[in-house]
Amino acid sequence: MSGPENLNDQQQMLRDAARQLAESHFRDGAARADREFRPPIENIRMLAEHGFTGTFIPEEFGGPGLGVFETTLVIEQVARSCANTAMLMSVTDGATPRAILHLGTDAQKRRYLPKFVTGELFSAWSMSEAEAGSDLGAMKTRAVRDGEIYRLSGSKMWCSCAQLADLFLVLTRIGDADGIAGIGALLVDREAPGLTVGKHLDLLGLRATGMAPLYFDDCRVPVENLLVPAGGMRDLLQVFNADRVSGNPSICLGVAASALNAAADYVAQRRQFGRPLGDFQGLRWKLADMAIKLEAARALVYRAARLIDENCSGPVDASIAKTFANETAIQITDSAIQLAGAFGLSQEYPFERYFRDVRGMAIGYGTTEIHRNMIGKSIMSSELRL
Repeated sequence: MSGPENLNDQQQMLRDAARQLAESHFRDGAARADREFRPPIENIRMLAEHGFTGTFIPEEFGGPGLGVFETTLVIEQVARSCANTAMLMSVTDGATPRAILHLGTDAQKRRYLPKFVTGELFSAWSMSEAEAGSDLGAMKTRAVRDGEIYRLSGSKMWCSCAQLADLFLVLTRIGDADGIAGIGALLVDREAPGLTVGKHLDLLGLRATGMAPLYFDDCRVPVENLLVPAGGMRDLLQVFNADRVSGNPSICLGVAASALNAAADYVAQRRQFGRPLGDFQGLRWKLADMAIKLEAARALVYRAARLIDENCSGPVDASIAKTFANETAIQITDSAIQLAGAFGLSQEYPFERYFRDVRGMAIGYGTTEIHRNMIGKSIMSSELRL
């Protein structure tokens, strides 16, 4: 399964090198990291050593200045071997440095961006709260300016990479405006007085991403760490759009591909009624359906990534790609479990982990229901015509 190609020589080399590195160094430790809830931070450092971090950062800040499509290729290949590594990479090397690049001051860019390229700096971004998930306007965390600092109070939930991050991009209410108009963003260093990182959250899947809550108790943040002023959330969400393609759905592609390949190997070797399971037409058809869905999902994700790079992305290209990739990965990993029978439920095999790791993708980075609302709204407003 190679997916829709149309890759130039550089992109093919990038894809193949990332896949080889991940298969050689990440695959064998993936199950252990999951069982022990241990973020494989050494994998991120290895990716940095081989030039796979900060791929979109321009040359003036030490990066190669590649596009969203190249980032998508790399994360997909890493996810084939270890979803937790791919998620850590997509978080620490995704929204925060991309936001700094597009929205930050010159001083912020010079201070932070080169360190993302070298792997010296790990980041996380925090948006969700107990009462504010999809409804950003309900956010309660608040920053109040006091001279040359902001005093930040509140809490955040579901923060991936929180236990590893040196720098947090924190969405917070700034000023008195109601709803989304009053929300901006601060860059908060891990050592900022008043910041506490909570305990690791025990979730269904992606259990080695260091996800934890954040608590801000009169946390002091220098005014020069203001990234987005109140009223600038739409600009920030536009930047996040790239990560809705290069991160979450790319991980789904990689995990789904591994699940399909593992299922195909299993039915080729497993014998029942005197012959391999793969000889039964019904099971072959199930594999065929899995392959069809995977190729379609990959085509949508690749297309969305390329459109962003070409500045031709429409209002819902990322939503269409993410929704389809999320649901396809869940279907493929579930089918792989079914094909493996009882072995699919055993932790001695990777099938159940594949399913657990993709199930939450339809919730993170906007639920599939929210994305369907966006798609439907665009259709009804005539922004989207097919």
